[in-house]
Parts: sequence; C-alpha cells; structure tokens
Amino acid sequence: MSVPVVSVLMSVHDGAPWVREAVQSLLAQTLSDLEVVVIDDGSTDATPEILAAVHDPRLVIERRKHAGLTRSLNRALQLARAPLVARLDADDVAVPERLARQRAFLDTHLDVGLLGTGAREVDVTGRELAVVQPPEDDAMIRRALIRANPFVHSSVMMRRAIVDLAGGYDESLPVAQDYDLWMRMSRLTRLANLPEPLVIRRLAPGRVSAVRDDDRLRAEARVRWRAVRSRVYPWWCVLFVARPLVALALPPAWRRVLRAAAGNAGPAPPL
Repeated sequence: MSVPVVSVLMSVHDGAPWVREAVQSLLAQTLSDLEVVVIDDGSTDATPEILAAVHDPRLVIERRKHAGLTRSLNRALQLARAPLVARLDADDVAVPERLARQRAFLDTHLDVGLLGTGAREVDVTGRELAVVQPPEDDAMIRRALIRANPFVHSSVMMRRAIVDLAGGYDESLPVAQDYDLWMRMSRLTRLANLPEPLVIRRLAPGRVSAVRDDDRLRAEARVRWRAVRSRVYPWWCVLFVARPLVALALPPAWRRVLRAAAGNAGPAPPL
C-alpha cells in the first residue's frame, strides 16, 4: 500500500449529527492522495454505524473505549502513515481546496512545520457568527502565542517529523492539548497561518471550550509557565501566566465579556 501525502486525524465521541459531513468534506478534497484516520472514542450513539456506512479505502476507523480527546489523537497519530498530518474536528468541515492549499505552501516553505488557516465560525443552523483571521507570519504568531492560542486546531497541517520530535500531544492535558503542542513545536520550527477561512468551525453546545473552561484556563497557565521557565519567553511574560489564573476567580459571564473585549482590541504589541 502506497504512503499517502497527508493523514488527517479525527477523534469522535457521540458525533452522530455531524461526523458524516466532516468525513465527507475530507474525502472530497481536491488533494485526493490522503487518508482519514478516525478514532471512535467510545461513542454510544449512531456514530459507529454512520462511519461504517462510508465505503472508501482512504478511511481508517478504530473503535476504542472512551479515553478522551488527547489520547485519541495520539492513537490516531500512531496509525497515521503520511509525512504530513492534519486535523479536523468531527463537527467541523474542511472546504474542498484546504489540504491542497496547505500542502502547496509547505512544499515551498520548507522551514515551516506548523501551518494553520483562518476559519468561519457558525452555529448549529449554519448561521455565520464570526470569521477567525489569525496572525500569519512567524514573528506575529510568536508574539501572540504567549498571550493566546493563535491557531484553529481543526485547521492545522503539521510535518510529522516535527510533531514526533516535540513528543506528540501531552496526555496529562485533557484540554488545551493543542496549545501546549504548538508551544513545544515553536522551539523546533517556524510557524505560519494562511489567512483564508479554509475550515468551517461549528460552535455547537457542549464543545470542550464551553463545557470545561476552568480546565482550559488551568492548562493555559501551565503551558505559559513552562515557556517562561524554559526561557522561551522573557521573565516579564509571567504576566500572561497570571491572566488565566485571575480569570478562574471570575464568574463565567464576566470571563466571556473580557474575552470578547480582548478579541476586539486588535493585534498584540511586540515583545
């Protein structure tokens, strides 16, 4: 069996309403030399039957007991065969040219090992809520990285060798595992984002970012502290370590207001 150009990693737990559309958006990519590795993380709904009904040799499915997103992604990474690995959440959609655009960029920018894209955010009815326009070049991304996650996890494509060198996803982190991986990869490679929204991100009730906000804030503080302690960022960036810890003391409604205000404040100043 020939090695595909790209392996797309997906974990799904009770994703029956959306997983078929997510998988089909990958199988319909203009870059057809790919594999889609789906870990069914202990689904109890119709997810197994929906996946089994997709007949395409490029789809690899493994069903396992519920272990959580981080462990499932590492298992998908173990099964992946391609030198490039990409991500898509089971309730998101990739536009048809997404993987081809990212591969073309990486083919001409050999020093970049982590590449994301912009994204459209929609609700469960498909109504557009926002367009995510991430920082594009390495310097801008590094300035943002200590302050917030400058990548849409569902949009990234990575060089497998760099992911392995960084150690994969940290299984001690049930959330913000992507942010932690980006921080570790940033020590090994250059970073970039394509500005175009090449992923449609569905903000459905129950997403990890909404349900486990306290865990996310603790994880963000831990990731930033590691970066400051290892001198990736200067000592004064400990201020950004404190920010999520302070947010933990605030009511969730206040956090949402402050997060929205921060998002409207424009680009971060240089370090």
